[in-house]
Amino acid sequence: MRLREIVHTAGIAAALTVGCLASVGANRSNLKQVQDEIAGVLTHRILQRAEVSVLVVSMDNAEVVFSRGADRPLIPASNMKLVAVATALELLGPHWDCSGLPGAQPGETLAELAPRILKPSNNALADALMARMPAAAGRPELCPQLLAAETWGERQLFLRGERWPDGSGLSRSGLMSAHTTVRLLWYMVGAGAAEEFILALPTSGVDGTLRRRMTGTAAQGRVRAKTGTLRGVSALSGYLITYDGEWLVFSIIFNGYSSEHPPVRRLQDQICAALVRLAREDVVAER
Repeated sequence: MRLREIVHTAGIAAALTVGCLASVGANRSNLKQVQDEIAGVLTHRILQRAEVSVLVVSMDNAEVVFSRGADRPLIPASNMKLVAVATALELLGPHWDCSGLPGAQPGETLAELAPRILKPSNNALADALMARMPAAAGRPELCPQLLAAETWGERQLFLRGERWPDGSGLSRSGLMSAHTTVRLLWYMVGAGAAEEFILALPTSGVDGTLRRRMTGTAAQGRVRAKTGTLRGVSALSGYLITYDGEWLVFSIIFNGYSSEHPPVRRLQDQICAALVRLAREDVVAER
């Protein structure tokens, strides 16, 4: 599995140390228990009037671990930055010189710029990258949105009512489903710039917009994902590793809630913690 290779060769394992230590003697849950726990989280009163799009897939065997409204396009907020960075890495490559990009440093490569976009969720850099892409890719006749749609359509990732109006996700006209987001994340694991893409994502309890999230929980240090926040919108999409070493790719998008953001983020964090405890039936039986 390419993701495991990246973890070890790129040193991501060191970033997961805290989570691994926490796994010693930790409780595991079988698939049904994990599904029931996630379903319970989604019934929380905060989400009673909200729209949800959730999908979790095992990267070991492509099994759907959990799905709820997965094909429903919702406002993704800064999860749109995943599209901007993934498209740029796919078309331009990690060594593309970003020097001419507003906000980029002299001699800065795309591999170096990507974490400066994804970890702190830099809106200006994401939009500048998206705007520059057609000319840089030799397709100046296309607008950035058409270039992104063409790029992923050629890779069998077709839009299903999604709209990608910008690179930052600040526009409320942007739409993405959990299904499309998971397919994009899945594709990037096998892409030429997989390492650069995965390393650019924030790590739970460690850095970026996740540095203060999931601390002291089962998911600390075990999640690499992109956050997204607008009024009434919260998204979290990326990868996580369970206590037993299974890699999952996931997308959790909530729209239309009326509460403050912190309680909603805690619900997403609870889902991640439940997923981290996933153990297959034979493993649970042995314990």
